[in-house]
Amino acid sequence: MADRAWRAGLLSSFIFILTLSGVAPCLSVTRIRITIHNDAGAPKSVLTQAADEASRIFQKAGVDSVWIVCQHTNAGASSPPDCLSRVDLTHVSLRIVPWSAQLGDSIFGSAFLSEKGMGVYGDVFYPSAEKLHNNCDASVSRVLGHVMAHEIGHLLLGTNSHSALGIMRPHWQAEELRQIGMGTLLFTPDQARKMQVRLLSMLD
Repeated sequence: MADRAWRAGLLSSFIFILTLSGVAPCLSVTRIRITIHNDAGAPKSVLTQAADEASRIFQKAGVDSVWIVCQHTNAGASSPPDCLSRVDLTHVSLRIVPWSAQLGDSIFGSAFLSEKGMGVYGDVFYPSAEKLHNNCDASVSRVLGHVMAHEIGHLLLGTNSHSALGIMRPHWQAEELRQIGMGTLLFTPDQARKMQVRLLSMLD
């Protein structure tokens, strides 16, 4: 692992649109579906492994997550139905995109929230995750999975969802990178409960 601390600034962008330690007890069946659109041309195997890693992180928080990896298809080829489904608060869209020229390579993702703290769209910058992978003892898929979980965390937790501990820290330094390598950078129990409650409220 690199000696110097990396500031992995994970930006939660507030765009006015429509829109653990330990295993947290699950209040009921809490499930979210995430459609991954691969605009960066990342290898499908990396995205699949990253989705598995993100799913594990959410499972630790008592949230069942279903990840659908969508690749660009040739003209006339059919896409999986879930790739074309309308998004809502329990079926969100995450785009894996190239670097943002405006944000730079120290920003790893962005979640788009409304004034009410609701959102269904997020971006992850794949080259930034690759660069971070080169500076810590973790595969690119594991790093990407943690960044994906962080951005979906913003969509589920709403505004002001950064925290001093765990995966929702706004800046990942040496300790967070070590935890990523060990697979122990997770949502806190309080964040887990908030996500469960929010998902349950969407079923009413």
